Amino acid sequence: MHDFSTQSARPDVDREELEFDVLFVGGGPSNLTALWRLLDLIEDQNRKPDGKKLEGLTIGLIEKGDEIGDHAFSGAVLDPKTLIELCPDYQERGFPSEGDVKNEEVWLMTSERGGFKFPFTPPYFRNHGNPIISLSRMVRWMAAEIEKREIPGVDVMLLPGFAGIHVLWEDGPTGNRRVAGVQTADKGVNPDGSKKANFEPGNRLKSKITIFGEGPRGHLARELEEVLGLQKEAMNPQVYETGAKEIWEVPPGQVPEGFVLHSTGWPMAGGESGGSFVYKLGGDRVAVGYVVSLDTQDPFADAHLMLQKFKAHERIAKLLKGGKLVQYGGKALAIGGWYSMPRLAFDGGMLVGDAAQMVNAARLKGIHLGMKGGLCAAQTIVDAMLADDFSEAFLMQYSKVYLESWAGEELKRTRNFHGVVAHGLSPWAGFRLGLGLLTGGWAPGDPIHFMDDADCTVTTERYYGKAGLHRDSLDLGVKFDGERFIQKLDDVYQSGVAHDEHQPAHLKIVKGDDVCVNCWETKGSPCTIFCPAQVYEMHPDERGKVKKVEIAFSNCVHCKTCDIKCPEQNVIWTPPEGGGGPKYTIC
Repeated sequence: MHDFSTQSARPDVDREELEFDVLFVGGGPSNLTALWRLLDLIEDQNRKPDGKKLEGLTIGLIEKGDEIGDHAFSGAVLDPKTLIELCPDYQERGFPSEGDVKNEEVWLMTSERGGFKFPFTPPYFRNHGNPIISLSRMVRWMAAEIEKREIPGVDVMLLPGFAGIHVLWEDGPTGNRRVAGVQTADKGVNPDGSKKANFEPGNRLKSKITIFGEGPRGHLARELEEVLGLQKEAMNPQVYETGAKEIWEVPPGQVPEGFVLHSTGWPMAGGESGGSFVYKLGGDRVAVGYVVSLDTQDPFADAHLMLQKFKAHERIAKLLKGGKLVQYGGKALAIGGWYSMPRLAFDGGMLVGDAAQMVNAARLKGIHLGMKGGLCAAQTIVDAMLADDFSEAFLMQYSKVYLESWAGEELKRTRNFHGVVAHGLSPWAGFRLGLGLLTGGWAPGDPIHFMDDADCTVTTERYYGKAGLHRDSLDLGVKFDGERFIQKLDDVYQSGVAHDEHQPAHLKIVKGDDVCVNCWETKGSPCTIFCPAQVYEMHPDERGKVKKVEIAFSNCVHCKTCDIKCPEQNVIWTPPEGGGGPKYTIC
């Protein structure tokens, strides 16, 4: 097995070993839903007069952000279906909604001034009455509600600031590998790997069952895939988009309450897939974002640049006029759906949320689907504890229940969406989308296959017709003024990102600098462009030659796009010391 960690194993270090009955990795909505429902089910079980008691339990949740919610980032207009199932009185309990959708617009844009608004809202974009949310605020609320719970015989530990760095393995009864928990990252380490005076070793968190909800392209999920081959039965690889989003404060009353806009088309080039959103938030704030599909062939694909150009459209300019930027972020988003889903359970563990491709790309929604995964996982966890059976054969009940639920049906109905629109919204794509609506998801070519995102990028000669091209020689179509059109580094400052710079870089070049140099010469170094935080830079000498890629890892907003899209698969993202990263508060 490859060791992709940026941390040394340090076998000589004594590590505290903590025992859990259940361990959740990641503090996103899927895992928090699973934990919430798990506590409900334990209470219900313990109330039964003749049932087996679930007592003396220790349940933990670790989150790499300094606080739960710091790294939570999404659109988002929430389909409240799972939230109602989890907490019917969520509104009375202070759920932090930004307001319900009242006014929807869907656009096909053709140029900075061109395009048209659809005369009706297409089925996938109908959100009337759904709550607009800040995901970071939502998960903070969920964590606070969980912390209020007091269940006799159950100890719940929410542990932000702890990053899982390795999966712990055991040999199962039949010689198979069994997940036994995770090891957290060491803290207080110098860039060369030596210990600082404040060195704090990571802990070995042992658990009967571990639920991985790391979001898209999780570091530990990669290890699970390498050992267990969770993706081998999937029809397609896991695929992603990258989104860049800004939050603006605008003059009072300029954007009506409950306003939502989605668009496709310009400024993306023909044959490429992407789109936008504008959501009215509370307090005269507006979220504006753009997503770019990472199976693009364009070596200069850049969600941040598309966002800046999108703001130039006259419809969007009117919404933002007189406003100011208050927060920025970027994130990779899972979009493969049904045909990209890995095996959901294995000996000692489960996958939930974006880590399991629980996203409906047609609706631009995944939170409710990941939360439903959390509900299904919680029931299986209780059943496993009652049976004292944490084998894959038993835990696959979770997969069966999820895939046969309304969530599985929703994913199945849109199973070919990404394959249909992967190269833009052409008339043929529109025909196949319409046919899919009538047939429950079937479209000509079903199942429509696609490649791994990293394999799609082509050379600048093939895409732009010129070998050795670099983006700084192109007209970007935007004049950055620091007010409406924001340079990438200035935007990154608004993410609140912070890392201790005196630690090993958590981004690892695994094939060597020569590979990066060749990529600069043939593909123009896409990592220096697609990264929404300008982590990667190439500095050519007076002859235009470079020796290596420079990595400003302290800028990293943990989007993981580099790990996904590097065309040479030369970059591996791993967690830094727990607590580092962006500080999202209203994203």
